[in-house]
Amino acid sequence: MTQDAGIQNDIAEDSLDRPKRALVLSGGGGRGAYQVGVLKALTELGIDFDVAFGTSVGGINAAFYAQGKLKRLEEIWCSISATDVFHFPTMDQLRHLMIGHRWGLLDTEPLEEILYREMDLQLLKNSRTKVGFATTDLCTLETRLIGTDDIHSTRALVDALLASSALPILFPARDFNGEGLWIDGGLVRNTPVQAAINLGCKEIHIVLLQAENDGSCPTNIIQVLSRCADILLYASARDGIRMLNQYNKVVETQPPEIAAQHRLDIRVFQPQNQVNYTVLDINHANSKSLIKQGYEEAMQLLVCDITEQQIFDAL
Repeated sequence: MTQDAGIQNDIAEDSLDRPKRALVLSGGGGRGAYQVGVLKALTELGIDFDVAFGTSVGGINAAFYAQGKLKRLEEIWCSISATDVFHFPTMDQLRHLMIGHRWGLLDTEPLEEILYREMDLQLLKNSRTKVGFATTDLCTLETRLIGTDDIHSTRALVDALLASSALPILFPARDFNGEGLWIDGGLVRNTPVQAAINLGCKEIHIVLLQAENDGSCPTNIIQVLSRCADILLYASARDGIRMLNQYNKVVETQPPEIAAQHRLDIRVFQPQNQVNYTVLDINHANSKSLIKQGYEEAMQLLVCDITEQQIFDAL
């Protein structure tokens, strides 16, 4: 994966009084509101991040967070419905899809309008939290992390976010700087944890959007497609977490002083109970419920961690 050198330069370790900290937001469409609740809890407890990586809706949430627009992000989630994000195709558009003149079943022009209205490239470039959006080129099969140093215009920023959100068949692929056909990088690497390790981050907070056991069944072709995307995204996310755990196991075989220096502190947030929403289920009632769930579950996990650390420090 291509790394953003600007991210590396901007978080030199000697400028921090704590280990480098990464936020990794996975994809999951309409369930992305859960991440807003988790971010609210993290922010209230004063936990900030040096880098934020996202794929699909996680990339969009990361962009809002890095701009300091968490409250605005919550307002948007609590006011939009699916038709504010995408349109279902007309018969004419379906014909264009079949003959190759259209690259996605759904029209994401409404989402594009939201992003043009809400994204502020200067805020993003000036943010202390550097961002990266994971995307894969259908032409070359390259998976790339597009960072702020790669983005020189609002159009390029919107293109990067839409490319990272482009689920094949459902959402159209996107060119970036006039090249390639870029799609959701989460289909290959839903949570780009390797990038966090390469940048020297020792604390990695990952927010998944699917419960460990999700038994919901699709009832139509759109739900089948979105469910297939769920399977790919979640499998990729779990692979990333397994890689981190394997890394720590290898580190633990080293002498204690070396192990302590290289061990990763990993926190994984994900819905504790089954979430019966597909990637295309977006409405304000669902979003409010998911934000509340994300906030409460994150607080429960974080307060428990803080209490355990206080007990450890007192020993």
